[in-house]
Amino acid sequence: MTAGALTLRLLLFTAFAAYGTLHWSMLVSAPSPEVLAATVAAAAATALGLALLDRSPLPRRLVVPLAAAAVLASLVAGLLAAGVAPRLLLPSGWSELADQLDHALVGVQTVDWPYDGPDVWIRRTILLGAPLLVTTAAALAFWPVEPEMRRPLRGAALVALIALYAIAVTTKDPGSPMLFGALLLALIAAWLWLPRRRGRELATGAAVVLAVALLAVPIATALDGERPWFDYRSWSPFGDDRGIAFGWDHRYGPLDWPRQGTTLLRVRSESPHYWKAATLNGFDGIRWYRPLDYEARDVGAELPFERYARAGPGPWRYGEPNEDWAHRIRFTVKSLSTELLVGAGLTYDVDGAAAMPSADGTTQLLSGTLERGDSYTIDSYEPNPSPAEMAGAPDGYPDWVERYTEISVPAGGMSAQTGPSTLVVPPRGNGAARGERAEAEAEAVLAGSPYARTYTLARTLTAGSATVYDAVEDVESHLLETYDYDERVPERAYPLESFLFEDRRGYCQQFSGAMALMLRMVGIPARVAVGFSPGTLSRDTGEYRVRDLDAHSWVEVYFAGIGWVTFDPTPRADETEANAGLAGVDGSLAAGRIRQGSSGSAPAPPDEADRAGAPQGADAFAQTGSAQSSGSGAPVSLLLLAVGLGALAAASLAAFAIRARRRRALGGEHLAAAEIAELRDALARLGWEVSPATTLLGLERQLEAKAGPLAASYARALRSYRFDPRAGQPPGPAQRRALRGALATAAGRLGRLRTLIAIPPGGPSAPRRS
Repeated sequence: MTAGALTLRLLLFTAFAAYGTLHWSMLVSAPSPEVLAATVAAAAATALGLALLDRSPLPRRLVVPLAAAAVLASLVAGLLAAGVAPRLLLPSGWSELADQLDHALVGVQTVDWPYDGPDVWIRRTILLGAPLLVTTAAALAFWPVEPEMRRPLRGAALVALIALYAIAVTTKDPGSPMLFGALLLALIAAWLWLPRRRGRELATGAAVVLAVALLAVPIATALDGERPWFDYRSWSPFGDDRGIAFGWDHRYGPLDWPRQGTTLLRVRSESPHYWKAATLNGFDGIRWYRPLDYEARDVGAELPFERYARAGPGPWRYGEPNEDWAHRIRFTVKSLSTELLVGAGLTYDVDGAAAMPSADGTTQLLSGTLERGDSYTIDSYEPNPSPAEMAGAPDGYPDWVERYTEISVPAGGMSAQTGPSTLVVPPRGNGAARGERAEAEAEAVLAGSPYARTYTLARTLTAGSATVYDAVEDVESHLLETYDYDERVPERAYPLESFLFEDRRGYCQQFSGAMALMLRMVGIPARVAVGFSPGTLSRDTGEYRVRDLDAHSWVEVYFAGIGWVTFDPTPRADETEANAGLAGVDGSLAAGRIRQGSSGSAPAPPDEADRAGAPQGADAFAQTGSAQSSGSGAPVSLLLLAVGLGALAAASLAAFAIRARRRRALGGEHLAAAEIAELRDALARLGWEVSPATTLLGLERQLEAKAGPLAASYARALRSYRFDPRAGQPPGPAQRRALRGALATAAGRLGRLRTLIAIPPGGPSAPRRS
């Protein structure tokens, strides 16, 4: 290879490595330019060092160890650039390093992309994929080997560089796929052809690449449909394509159902919402649930927004409707199996699915279930008032609201199953309509029940609240500030009472259930909503990706003249739990950002970085079905794929090195004998009948008759070298490739694969006697 060609290859490698590393860095938020530069520089320096070793006059027994040392130094530089402490690279630190990497590979399964969480080891582990792949590519492309082995190794290096880009963009969509794809095409074409082309050939090649790119754009656009041709993430060899199904009633026990980051829904919405699957309107003394007869007895209780709009101005359950609170949202089902339509707020119309909206926002399919690939559009109404608007809500409630202050509690000394007492706490602010007698009866029942401490706490928290909004905020703030997020909670006879006073830790079911219960105890209409937190917004597609990790539960509170407003009392998990891959919902997002500020302007979509580091709402409900896939962006499987590619490449490199060493041991008549024996074996594998008595001349004639002159020329060169090694050279790599191509054409079906196995690149691996 000339110095100019080598320089060009080094430049192409550096450009390709930089392109792939740049995309890989997008897997974390705010990547360090210094880390990117160090990764690419270390790989380029390794490539240069290997190329110089290949051209050096040093003996081979020194070249190979020096080359291995250069590759190892590049990997060490990548570790240090990612932030790994030097002491961990010493043998005494290997155990700690392995533990940290193992911990990070578990945690990375539950992250959003780009990662912006508190765990530095997850961040480091993600970044380490880039130096691993670029160093592998440098070793493959420039390792000191015999000339005939360089082409397959460069092909393997190209695979590693493409994998660096492909894994990154599969995990985190960078947008502009046509532009980035065209740049990748140009790099691949340059890698394959540029070092061997000159003058007019370069111009012709560039024109061909440009024409292919321009032709590919409309074709790719037409083929890029909503559904994949083959969904590799959900494929099951057993043919089971069930999605994940959920049981939505509260359970309160320890969470043990598997969560893999599977994408359940894609949602196109102008703003983030809590995606509601069902409303739990009843409390049975133990848990919140959705009464089976609720929908029938609630029909017509609230007038949907659409019917109000048709009827024109007039009275409405929510007061004067606000058009800014009306939304049209499109859902695409990925890995969710559901009989309830997921919506937002109060769903009042559905396109694309036969469903029956109800007054509480729960929408039931008329038949069957929604499965993968189904899509539908809803019209919904979800009040999003400012704190000032909620504080100014009028006192008093209509009669139908009383069902939302109804609770069942066990009488003292009785179980919830055998002796519940159902009572309605008079709604707060209804004045004389509350009735002193009804209020006294409710107080007596609560004070004598297992929930006496909960009732006392609710009264204490809201005693000084001037408005309903102040009371709601006082209860929510107490939960956010006083209790810890934890999924490993014990089973209790009265889970919410134990959560508030004994365990003082729980997940979204405990927080939302306790808040709604305390609000009803003081006469504030409240209910529990279940479904999913907003998920992750892709700014490239404009869709929210909702995963099994986002399953969640929150509270809806009724404000007179406004309607049902979302509150979320669940705090974010602490750093230890976040590092372990446990999940909760980001309390700051839930309690503040998703609601409007005092100006009443529409909420802005959350930035991906805001959501990425926040523990997700993966804490709500047990799965009743199973998914065959993980739809997480690139969970640990893709990172392990990078490691696997590196290991495969290293094994291939070692095999080529051993093969080259053995071949160098052959010379003169031994090399010729080995190649003749290899040719005879190859023809036998391909089904040729070759007698042991057939001479080289006879073999040459047989090849010319069946495979053509190119195959015959290989045998002719072997014959010449076999009988007079000083008179010529054995067949070179070009002749070997020509033989393989000719035999592949003659071999018929799968001929190319069969001949590649029979006559691998590099020549025979060991001496053979003819």
